[in-house]
Amino acid sequence: MSMPTSALACTQMYMGKNLTADNNTYYGRAEDFGPRYLKHFGIEPSHAPGYTYGSDESGFSYRSTKTTYRYSYVRDHPSQWHGRYDAYSEAGINEKGVSCSATLTTNMNDKAAKADPLTDTGIGEYS
Repeated sequence: MSMPTSALACTQMYMGKNLTADNNTYYGRAEDFGPRYLKHFGIEPSHAPGYTYGSDESGFSYRSTKTTYRYSYVRDHPSQWHGRYDAYSEAGINEKGVSCSATLTTNMNDKAAKADPLTDTGIGEYS
């Protein structure tokens, strides 16, 4: 007999329009971390050119050269991140209707790792 356990990961599903009966594209995201995992919903404002994105986990830094779009987000509640309010945004949709699922745990086969290797200056799951 085995007992169910929560995974420490997230699952993303994507089906392109050529794979669905109604020719629509579908995608979704499930957080498999645990039951009743508290979330925050918020709105990130648009930023002017020059806004800097960075990572607390690495030396990654990027200064935007264009105005960013305002977007809604869902992120972990601060109680899940030792009281920090700046955890990554997991999913959201911008003011133009483009939606995104993010923060999927990185795991790849050898062929993918060779084509796109992980680096010390990359973005981790926290940022």
